[in-house]
Amino acid sequence: MQLDEGLVRWAKRIVSLLARMKALALRLTGIGAMVLCFSLWMYGGAQVGFYKTFYRVEKFDPIMELSYTEEVKAFLPGVETLALGFCAFAALTSISAFIDRKKSSAQV
Repeated sequence: MQLDEGLVRWAKRIVSLLARMKALALRLTGIGAMVLCFSLWMYGGAQVGFYKTFYRVEKFDPIMELSYTEEVKAFLPGVETLALGFCAFAALTSISAFIDRKKSSAQV
């Protein structure tokens, strides 16, 4: 009888530890998603507007002495990248808080 109670106690501790680790993993994943999206946005030039698939470069023709613009294909992430990173961070953090709250109410 005493051996079974000890095993049950150890099983509950292991489940509690795994729940804590799951919540921590979700928080770290949320922070990672936010940092990744911020880094992508900064690498793309910190565009204040929406996504762009090209940008314009002004060039000068030395023979005709005229200036003209040329479109260069490129992927430039916009503020949606920041919004996506923040939404992922908020969702994962709230889910981890829910897991922690559920775990703490089960212990009481």
